[in-house]
Amino acid sequence: MKVHTDFDSYLAQYTFEAPCEVEHRESGMNNTTRMIKSGNGRYVLRIYNNHKDADIARLEHEVLGQLSRQELPFQVPVPVRNMLGETVSIAEDGTLSALFRYIEGERPSAGNPAQLLSLGRAAAQLTSALSRISPEGKPLYSPYYELETTYSEMDEAAFLSLSDRTEELKARRKGFDRLQAERRKLLEECEALSRLPKQWIHGDLVLNNTVVRGDEIAGVLDFEFTTVDVRPMELAVIAADLIKAENPSFAEKVKTLLRGYLQSFPLPEEELVSLPLLMKLRFLDVALHFAVRLRDGLDGTDVLCGIIDSSDYGCTWINEHWEEMEL
Repeated sequence: MKVHTDFDSYLAQYTFEAPCEVEHRESGMNNTTRMIKSGNGRYVLRIYNNHKDADIARLEHEVLGQLSRQELPFQVPVPVRNMLGETVSIAEDGTLSALFRYIEGERPSAGNPAQLLSLGRAAAQLTSALSRISPEGKPLYSPYYELETTYSEMDEAAFLSLSDRTEELKARRKGFDRLQAERRKLLEECEALSRLPKQWIHGDLVLNNTVVRGDEIAGVLDFEFTTVDVRPMELAVIAADLIKAENPSFAEKVKTLLRGYLQSFPLPEEELVSLPLLMKLRFLDVALHFAVRLRDGLDGTDVLCGIIDSSDYGCTWINEHWEEMEL
């Protein structure tokens, strides 16, 4: 079996049929992925770049196992056991990897209303399915409303100081200031938000974590950030992901997504009115997450610059236009 030497140690923990080849696939910010073609089967190898905590991956796989036993209109990843009988493989340096059965499909497009409607329905169906699971593992990621506890080391002084690092970041000082102001305001709302109904959520359900066949969602991927949080947080994460400054028609896309979700899973009024606050929590969580990554030397300045721009834009748009959505 001839594979790229960078992946030999990961692939050696599994038994593959010949012929076997490794194909480069698009990877996210937190993981490296490769397609494995083995005999007549196809798999996806994921190398976790974001952490080395095997318990996080094991919990993810437990959640997937319980979901796979439900009748869902879409697929979820199925972990493959390695030669030791484990679904999580650990390299000598502690890096984690996992192998999943490939889910056939293409990435959906935000420009396709039918796919957005299907994404909303799939998110609602996933909300229902996740409300019925009972993993033995405990949630290892904090809920979004515990933002200040999660990012206690990235406090106001630490966050704002990052804007002094380079000229590119200095040019975004007003964005840093606006996001920090939103953070202070949301701190006052988090206690009330924490009293909303809670359940397991995917935690990072965005377009790029799904695949479609035709106009229907065929698979929901990447449950790495699954945790227990307030129920409407799932919808807030997806809606926030559609707000893009470079796409002036995103408001209609958000409406289409929400329509698909709410037709399948009507939210009580108290949860529905919390959406704009939860969306801003998502923007702030992403900004602080990448602020930590810059501090720790995991990303370049350009990454945080883009995140500050998009998070600042998202929060500002919600403040100025959310009431026009007429949900």
